[in-house]
Amino acid sequence: LSWTQNSLRSEGLEQFVEEFLPIIRENNPQVKYFLHRSYTECDPFVYGEYTWLRSRRKRVSWRSKHQVLSMVEEMAVGGDYRPGLKRGVNKRLPRGQELWDTETIGHDVFKVHSKWKADEDDLEMPLAQNHPHFVYRKY
Repeated sequence: LSWTQNSLRSEGLEQFVEEFLPIIRENNPQVKYFLHRSYTECDPFVYGEYTWLRSRRKRVSWRSKHQVLSMVEEMAVGGDYRPGLKRGVNKRLPRGQELWDTETIGHDVFKVHSKWKADEDDLEMPLAQNHPHFVYRKY
């Protein structure tokens, strides 16, 4: 949350910080909130940072404290209430983190074949099908 002190356009965000933010922090101690109050005139913003370096930001100039609360709730559910392709934060993993089923056809990527045939199989080795980032591609 960033805003300008004693600015009319930031008044709603400042009231939100005084009234609603202590209650939100008390009920959600795992969520980190960073407050940036400036003395130079700038637009107030609400930033949301998500996993895999994804983020959303919304300008809250001339908003009431209840409108700012609504925007913070929107950020908590993933960026936007409205349905649409580019509205919310993308829930799909980055390509480097996904393990596709087409990459594991005929072999398991986690299974290491020893050149010494006498080595016994490692039963603790994870399977590709049990991996948390395993994805079945539709096409």
